[in-house]
Amino acid sequence: MKILIADDHELYRDALSILVQRLEQGTEVQQACNFTELLERLKQQSGWDAILIDLNMPDLNYYQGISQLTQDYASIPVIVITSSEDPNDTQQALKAGALGYMKKSMKSDDMLNALRLMLESGISIHPVTDTGSQTVLSSATELQQALTPRQYQVLQQICEGSSNKRIALDLGLSEGTVKLHVRAILTTLQVSNRTEAAMKAKQLLLTE
Repeated sequence: MKILIADDHELYRDALSILVQRLEQGTEVQQACNFTELLERLKQQSGWDAILIDLNMPDLNYYQGISQLTQDYASIPVIVITSSEDPNDTQQALKAGALGYMKKSMKSDDMLNALRLMLESGISIHPVTDTGSQTVLSSATELQQALTPRQYQVLQQICEGSSNKRIALDLGLSEGTVKLHVRAILTTLQVSNRTEAAMKAKQLLLTE
């Protein structure tokens, strides 16, 4: 596994590097202290399995920067790890295409388990879903904000009646990953099966 960490605080970069090396034996970790250096490393090398990035970093307009990363390097998961407590930052990062959003205040083992789950299964982890919130969705906009971009794509295909196998082929995912996305969608919509999910999603879409 090959991970690129971007953070302007050297001490935290070093600590996170040590933690990430516990993901699996032989994990390679490289560091960047600003967004410009991050882009240079991405251009110079290939084979990255993930980018771990802080929001408050030199040269980075976080929303535009993450959008650029997820568009130019779509195959590399981008995970935000930051000290920001602003809930708007969470939503903006996910809308820009980040797979997950975690706070630096998390315990080491919790962060490691979350990273492992995201990288192995493609499940998004962020404060909105981690809290187990049971907020009732009332509009298409709220629905789209509650899901990650990938989950929203899966939901659209569910509404079209596509099977997990069909969704996996269309989106370039494994069937196991699709199942995990479907599970997250059912939890977010507070329904028990795909049919109910499709019906509820269509009702919400009619609000716009």
